[in-house]
Amino acid sequence: MTTNHYHPDGERQLYGGAERYGLELTRLLLDLGYEVEWWQVGEGWVREILPGVPIRSIRENSFSYQTMPALNQAFHARANVDYALYFVAFLAYPEALPRSLAISHGIYWDYPGFDVTLATDNDREEWRRRMLLALAGPRRIVSVDTATIQWVNSSWPGLGHKLVYIPNFVDLQAFGSQAGRAGQTAAEVPGEAAEGDEPAPEPILGQPGGGRPVRVLFPRRMVQVRGLNEAARAAEVLTARYENIEFHFVGRFHDEGLEKEFLRWAGSHRNIYYYWLPPHAMPRVYRAVDLVLIPSRSTEGTSLSCLEGMAAGRSVIATWVGGLTDLIIDGFNGRLIPPDGQALVEAIEELGKQPALRRQLGENARQVARAFSLERWRQRWSQVLEEVFTP
Repeated sequence: MTTNHYHPDGERQLYGGAERYGLELTRLLLDLGYEVEWWQVGEGWVREILPGVPIRSIRENSFSYQTMPALNQAFHARANVDYALYFVAFLAYPEALPRSLAISHGIYWDYPGFDVTLATDNDREEWRRRMLLALAGPRRIVSVDTATIQWVNSSWPGLGHKLVYIPNFVDLQAFGSQAGRAGQTAAEVPGEAAEGDEPAPEPILGQPGGGRPVRVLFPRRMVQVRGLNEAARAAEVLTARYENIEFHFVGRFHDEGLEKEFLRWAGSHRNIYYYWLPPHAMPRVYRAVDLVLIPSRSTEGTSLSCLEGMAAGRSVIATWVGGLTDLIIDGFNGRLIPPDGQALVEAIEELGKQPALRRQLGENARQVARAFSLERWRQRWSQVLEEVFTP
């Protein structure tokens, strides 16, 4: 059970990190011999998440103290299942099946304005009570980062035995190609020639001449908590300051109207591009850029985009938010900065002017990414599934 893999109207499939995680988990369950079906908020429609794997919707979308008890109860009343996997941990409130587990994709209550949704001390206390019950119900809680584990252990030490750390993954075969030097071209990237052209020398930000620009990639879900506003402001500032820098925003909004508005904004600025590509096309995009931005403000686990940029050997600029500190060691395999727009501008300038540093950080990032392989993720998940679902 999840909140949204499709838009509640059933017409728009979402393509963020959580949705890709769900697809890989579905493939693993199928490979292990399980029958799989998904449930989410919707208007009663049925779609497919993968061929032969239904996703069914329930007409219940009410929130109460940042939980969805009515959806939880409707799921248990309608779904004739042997095992349950609560794809977002709070969905395990108020009840969980005996053979079940839940997933924490990172702390989500650190976003600006969260306290406004729980305006009083009594509201916050009720939210904590419900979170405790949601975490206590399933047999295991899989956390993608250690920040969540530390928070749970400091809040309720008695729950530590339920926690399992399985960080997110990257497909090293797809993203870790040694052919991916910075500067290799990709036909899908605006302004690029076809793959196979001779790679250009690595550019230096502000260096005069006719060489190619420094390319900066924001490969994220297009929402405020992912640092979209800060990245857009940095793009405005730096494209006005330097002629040889490009920004590529690659990702989807939840709303078509916002996509059109952002497309108009990008089109009104020199060297700023906005487009969307399916996940299988993204390795070529990573290999065509110099810097990858993961400037999350909140609500972050061990970002798939961060791991993909690392595996591609790119220099990553990330914020010290959520599980990003599990991935980036500042000055070794990337830059770790505060979630601040000016800090982002300064970090882009720093790495944009130092190709040797970019290259070293990128190579170290590639090596670190090997510890987060998709194969290792599948092995860890297989062990947990066997433990929880075995009678």
